[in-house]
Amino acid sequence: MRGGPVDHGGPRTRVGRLFTPEPRLGWVFRDRWWFLRPFPEAPPRERPLPEYLARRVAETERLARRHRSRTLPLSLGAAGILALIAGLGAAAFTIPSTVPLGTLVLAAMAASPGLVLTSWSVRQRQDAREAHELARRQHATGYQDQARQWQARRQAHESAERARLDGLPEWGAARRPAHRLDVFGGTLWAWEALLTTYGTSTLAVQPLLVLDLSREVVSRELAELSQEAGMAVDVQLLPSRQSSSSLLTDMSPQDLVDAIVESMHGGTPDAARAERSMDDRILAKICAALGDDVTLGRLAAALRALMGEPDDGDVLTRDERRHIASELFTVEYRRQAHANLSRIESYVHPLENLGAEPAKAGAGYLTCIALDSQARNVRSELLTDLIVQWVTHRITASRDSTPALVVAGADELARRHLERLSDACERRGVPLTLLFRRLRETSAEMIGGGAVAFMRLGNHEDAARAADFIGRDHRFVLSQITKNIGGNESHTSTGTEGEADSETLSTSRTTGTSRNWGTSRSSGTSHSGGEMFGMFPERSASYQRGSNRGGSTSTSDTEGTATSTSRNWSAAYAYAQGTNWSDADTTQRVYEYAVEPVTLQHLPDHALLLVESAPGGGRTLTAVECDPSIITLDRVTTGPLPEPPPAPQQP
Repeated sequence: MRGGPVDHGGPRTRVGRLFTPEPRLGWVFRDRWWFLRPFPEAPPRERPLPEYLARRVAETERLARRHRSRTLPLSLGAAGILALIAGLGAAAFTIPSTVPLGTLVLAAMAASPGLVLTSWSVRQRQDAREAHELARRQHATGYQDQARQWQARRQAHESAERARLDGLPEWGAARRPAHRLDVFGGTLWAWEALLTTYGTSTLAVQPLLVLDLSREVVSRELAELSQEAGMAVDVQLLPSRQSSSSLLTDMSPQDLVDAIVESMHGGTPDAARAERSMDDRILAKICAALGDDVTLGRLAAALRALMGEPDDGDVLTRDERRHIASELFTVEYRRQAHANLSRIESYVHPLENLGAEPAKAGAGYLTCIALDSQARNVRSELLTDLIVQWVTHRITASRDSTPALVVAGADELARRHLERLSDACERRGVPLTLLFRRLRETSAEMIGGGAVAFMRLGNHEDAARAADFIGRDHRFVLSQITKNIGGNESHTSTGTEGEADSETLSTSRTTGTSRNWGTSRSSGTSHSGGEMFGMFPERSASYQRGSNRGGSTSTSDTEGTATSTSRNWSAAYAYAQGTNWSDADTTQRVYEYAVEPVTLQHLPDHALLLVESAPGGGRTLTAVECDPSIITLDRVTTGPLPEPPPAPQQP
C-alpha cells in the first residue's frame, strides 16, 4: 500500500494520520532533488573573431606607421631641399620672373608620393579597424542572443523539473518485518518514539499487547494517543495497581501452576528436576484442594496452612484449611518438603493480592502491562517472569485473532522464556518485537532469530558486537596518491626594427693635357766577305743614315656621378609553453566493517539501523527515523516511497 503526501491540515489532523496502515517502524528519507535531471545543453561559447581581421589591422597599422615615419618625412625633406634650392636660385636673379619653375615642379613631385602613400595607408588602417569593430559587434550580438535563448530554455527546463519533483514525497514508511524484530540499544526517549510510531500504525490493523518492563512507562505516549483516538485502552501498572490487574484471571489452575513453576525455575536450566517436580506436585495438589476458585492469595494461604503457620485471613474456609493442613499430605511428606513449601510461599507471598479486585472494563484493543518506576525490588522480578508466562500461555491458548506483541526491556527475561515465547509467536503468525537496552548475555544469545535493528549503542563492547553481527565487506579503498605536476613557460619577444636610409651623391671631374715630342737619328756601316780591314779581296760594304722627328698632344675631360640608397628593418617574435603532469592512484582490497562500531555509538536519538536478510542472500541495511513528529512535516507518505515519475522525453 502506498500513501499520498500529507495534507496541509492542522497538527492534530496530521497526528491522526499515525493511525493509518500499514505497520511501520518509522520513515526513510529520500531527497527528491536526487532525481533532478540537469539541463542537457551546454552553454553557448563565444566564438573568436576570424584571424584575418586582426591580422589585417596589424598589417595596416604597421604600413601606416612606416609611411608616416619614413616615407612622408623623406618626401617632404626632398621637397623642402628642392624648394630651398629654388629659392636660392631665385635670389640670384634680379628679375623675379626668372625663378626656376622646374625646381618647384620637382619639389612638388617629390612631396606627392609621401603624401599620397601616407594618406592611403591611414585610410586602409581606418577601414581595417572599422571592419574589425563591426565583426566584433556582430559576434557579440549573436552570442548575447544565443545566451538569452539558452537561459530561457534552461529556466523552462528547471521549472518543469521542479513541477515534476514537487509532487514527490521525501519521507516514506519503513515497513515492519514480517515476524520477529529484535531492537538493540537506544535511550528511553527513543523507545517511547519507536513504540508510538510502530504502535499507532499497528493498531490500525490489529490489536496490540505491550509488555513495558522498562520501569519508566515508555508506553505512556502510545496509550494517551490511543485514548484520544477513541480506542479501548487497558493499562495495568504493576506492582502499584496489581490488585486491580486482570493478569491471571483467564488461566486455569493447571496453567497457573505451570506458570508459577516455570517462573521459579525457568531462568535456571540447571535446577534439579526433582525440585521442579516436587514444586509442581505440591501446587497441583493445593489447586485441586482449592477447587475452581484458585488465586495467588488462596495459594499463599494454603501454603502457610501446610507449614502450620497461623493465618488470620478469611481467604480459606475452615474446612479448606483443615483439609489442606491435615489430609492433603502426610506429616512425613510435609517435613521433607518443608524447604519447598517455604520457597514457594516466599515466591507467591509478594504477589498474593495480584488480581484480587480485577477491573470490569474488559480487554482493551490496546493492552499495556507496565512495571512502574517503583518496581525496583524482588516483587518486580517475580512479576516479570510471571508476566512472560502469562503472555506465552495467552498466545498458545488463543483461538481468535492474536494481537501483535511488543516487549520493551526484554533484558530482564530468561533466554529459555524468550525462546519459548518466540516459537509460540512464530507458529501462530504473531508479530513479535523485542527491545533490549544492551547487547550482552541473554540479548547476545537471542540475536539473529529475525530481523535486527540497532539504535544508539554507547558501550564500545556492545557496538563492537553489533558491528560483528552486521558483518564485513570486501572493498577497494584508495591507499596511496602520487602526483607530479611540472610546467615551463617561456615568452621571447624580440623586435628589431631599424631604418637605415643613406643617399650618396658624388661628382668628379678630371681635365688634363699631355704633349710628347722627340727626334731620333741612326747611321751604320756593314761589311761582308773577305777579311776584316780590307785585307782580303771580294768584299762588299754599305752605308745607311736616317733621321725621324715626331710629337703628340692629348686632352681628357672626365665627369662622374654616383648615388646609392639602402633601407633595412626586421622583427622577430617567439613563444614557447610546456606543461607536464602525472597522477598515480593505488587501491587496495580490504575486508572492513560494513558499519563501524563508532558509528553505532553515535547514532542520533531517533535513528534506527534496520538489518534484514536479502532475498537473494546477504543482507540489506536501511536507515530509519522513528520520530513520530515526522508525520507533521510536508512531503510525508504513510506508505513506502513511490517510484519517481519518468522524466519527459527530449524533443
